[in-house]
Amino acid sequence: MKTAAVIAAGGLSSRMKEFKPFLPIGGLAMIEKTISNFQSAGIEEIVVVTGYRGDEIKNRMAGSGVVFLENPKYHSTQMFDSVKIGLEKVKFGTDMVFVSPSDSPFVQQFTLKAMIREMEKGITDLIQPTFHGEKGHPLLLNQRIIDQILNHDGSQGLQGAIARLQGQTVNMAFADPGILMDADTPEDYGKLTEYHRTKDCPSEELCREIQDYFKAADSLKAHSEKVASVAASIGQVLRERGIKLDPDIIRAAGLLHDIAKGQDNHAKTAAKWLKDMGYLYVSEIVDEHMVLSAVPRKPSEKEVVYLADKLVQDDRDITIEEKFTARKAFFGGDEEAIAAVERRKEQAMEIYELIFGSLPDTKKGILK
Repeated sequence: MKTAAVIAAGGLSSRMKEFKPFLPIGGLAMIEKTISNFQSAGIEEIVVVTGYRGDEIKNRMAGSGVVFLENPKYHSTQMFDSVKIGLEKVKFGTDMVFVSPSDSPFVQQFTLKAMIREMEKGITDLIQPTFHGEKGHPLLLNQRIIDQILNHDGSQGLQGAIARLQGQTVNMAFADPGILMDADTPEDYGKLTEYHRTKDCPSEELCREIQDYFKAADSLKAHSEKVASVAASIGQVLRERGIKLDPDIIRAAGLLHDIAKGQDNHAKTAAKWLKDMGYLYVSEIVDEHMVLSAVPRKPSEKEVVYLADKLVQDDRDITIEEKFTARKAFFGGDEEAIAAVERRKEQAMEIYELIFGSLPDTKKGILK
């Protein structure tokens, strides 16, 4: 199914006092970041409707592969009129269309893809994402309701059109703060820039919301909390030895390493989810929390979380020997499986020695 996006960029930025599309964020202009976000999600057709300083936007985005349309009455019309211009362009030849302002750069790829999958079921006419129960951007419209939007008289803008829709409307909840972020005011822009500074690592509060989003059982949450705690202790040992590690990354990966437990290949599944949420390094750690692709010369956050997972069973401490003895017993007489368990045990012992090997036994403090 083909997906398009309409980005409204025709406003005067009167509340912001600066031209919102060109505000810098993460080394790009705001509108560049918003467009690239949709492109990264695989959106085939992107239409940007300009108005104020439209030629500057087109010149800046030349070669970007997007279509530019103009709202010539931007001085006297509202965002809804720009949206209608874009919808007229894409209403034929597309199955669904996102509608977004130009200053919504941090909606997660995970959110966009999940909205598309829901729309592909063929039941829903409009999807609006929410965070903490509050509606945000972007909207996703089924092609079959575009004419209803276009025929709206304009009262109360786009929200007025939505309220009068005859069709199935769904609010989809996500653990995605970017849904609510824009740059309408200088204060909003300050929040955006601060979020960009920290967005690669979810806060502890957000980690717990992600657990809830994926319906993690209480027992899994307890296990993850224990792994995160043990990982923090290992990280502290390394910091005392002069190896600088990020405690926030360690804790986040510990809390999230098993969010896909019960799925096939749960480590890679969880890593894919987290990558689409924008947590790239956390996703790499989670991807290898069961088996490392290689044993490094120097430990990183990845090896810390890997080892912590080997030193925890459910929500209690366990030794590496106990952990892998139990795994071998689980496989009974399956010699091939037992050999694989032995290889994993050897790797765990290598990582343990890498981290603790040079310390006196009295200072190790972590079960072996």
